[in-house]
Amino acid sequence: MLRITVMEQAPEEVVLKVEGRVCRGNVALLEQEGARWLGQGCRLVLDLSGVQFIDEAGMKLLQRWAGEGLVVRGGSMFVQAMLESYGLGQGDGKRC
Repeated sequence: MLRITVMEQAPEEVVLKVEGRVCRGNVALLEQEGARWLGQGCRLVLDLSGVQFIDEAGMKLLQRWAGEGLVVRGGSMFVQAMLESYGLGQGDGKRC
């Protein structure tokens, strides 16, 4: 199960809280929601503090978004290690 909640919204940035497992069919849900905001020219901030696991498909999605202004924050030590192994360490992304 995956839950995505808009936590903050501004003209230039949106913060989405992601909870659950980013895997299999759930990746499509995250892709749809994130693409909607990125398509509007927003910087996308994903709060991963509620994420338990991200599979390879989820990581590849995040890698694609990294060049579009993605910022990731939060997450367990396990999730942070997974992100770092895919070159997605936490920090500020570029503005769209």
